[in-house]
Amino acid sequence: MSRQVQLWLAGATWVVGFSAALVPAGLTASLPYCLKEIAHYFCDLAPLMRLACVGTSWHARIHGAVIGVATGCNFVLILGLYGGILAAVLKLPSAASRAKAFSTCSSHMTVVALFYASAFTVFVGLPRSRPEGTDKLTALVYALLTPFLNPIIYSLRNKEVKEAVKRVSDKIRTWLRDT
Repeated sequence: MSRQVQLWLAGATWVVGFSAALVPAGLTASLPYCLKEIAHYFCDLAPLMRLACVGTSWHARIHGAVIGVATGCNFVLILGLYGGILAAVLKLPSAASRAKAFSTCSSHMTVVALFYASAFTVFVGLPRSRPEGTDKLTALVYALLTPFLNPIIYSLRNKEVKEAVKRVSDKIRTWLRDT
């Protein structure tokens, strides 16, 4: 990949990312707010909009459209790239090389699926249709659990880590059996 393509891809990512964040943030900042306590773990758009003293249905539709397009484009791009990877892997001559390639991709696909599933659950659908507290729990998954699991998921590809996990689980099994 040429340096020019790399710079173009990085620049496009930054411009689209900031633009997609700027529209909802700007709209949310323009709302009048009542003095309330935010019932969330961190300052996210949906809980912040619930603090507004005016109707926010128009703002919510704009937020949903912007976030939906940005997330949808990312998801389609990831699916397309993994489709290309899958096609290339299936062309590999040996089963061992295909297995190794799938093993390499599986950890990333696990993290991507975990992040997108939880983010999709938070940002799609009517907030009133979910039980109270569901948004908080799901937000914890995509804000804390996914980054926490990243090093664990990726390190499980390492042979030494797998052997250490097996040794520890064997010791725990032996201890539980003996007690």
